[in-house]
Amino acid sequence: MSNKIINFDTNSPIAADEYEQMARLALPGYEVMHTFVLACLRSCLSETANLLVVGAGGGMELVRLGQSNPQWQFLGVDPSAKMLAIAKQKITQHQLSQRIKIIQGYVQDLPNDPIYDAATSILVMHFIPDEDAKLAFLKGIAQRLKTSALFILVDVFGTKGSPELEQTIATLQAYWKETGLPEDKQKQLLENFNSRVYPLSEAKTLELLQQVGFHHAIRFYTGLWVGGWMAFKG
Repeated sequence: MSNKIINFDTNSPIAADEYEQMARLALPGYEVMHTFVLACLRSCLSETANLLVVGAGGGMELVRLGQSNPQWQFLGVDPSAKMLAIAKQKITQHQLSQRIKIIQGYVQDLPNDPIYDAATSILVMHFIPDEDAKLAFLKGIAQRLKTSALFILVDVFGTKGSPELEQTIATLQAYWKETGLPEDKQKQLLENFNSRVYPLSEAKTLELLQQVGFHHAIRFYTGLWVGGWMAFKG
């Protein structure tokens, strides 16, 4: 799958050290979305749990979740050495190294044992161009989860070229203007979306989740072009 996902070290749409700042500007409700992710996890997990974070990125998600519960254990996996270097720095800074481990690579590189009580994939799958590769990505996560484990997926969603998504993007541009995002950054984000982001419709997203064994999917978050779903391994 490594040739079917954007390489954030050699061809990143956003520089690693700018990713978190740009995500906050580009995605309405970015902070609230992470709060909802934590709420979903708290509602389903016990005080002791083993979590898999796919696309660990710059470490914001790992640190926030790690600070939220002192007995949760985490493995973060990400193909980008640059992003993981930032994550490692944050994990060390917040003294979470004993409970948070990180691995450079893809979820398919991990052992197949279904040992995780929950997994998250936040703003990752929409960078995978091919639908079959998206399916393999979700299958790789499902295989490593215990039965009834919680999976949280957050991604840009919609059908490119559809009137609904075009209106959403127009609203998003108005939102960026209201928040003062510079025009060059707006242009960069739209160019990246057009050439490097591969969203699915909600119906197709739910179909793929069901194909790999996730059921009872609930959309818990919507931020214009970003949706968040929680589902459970059958």
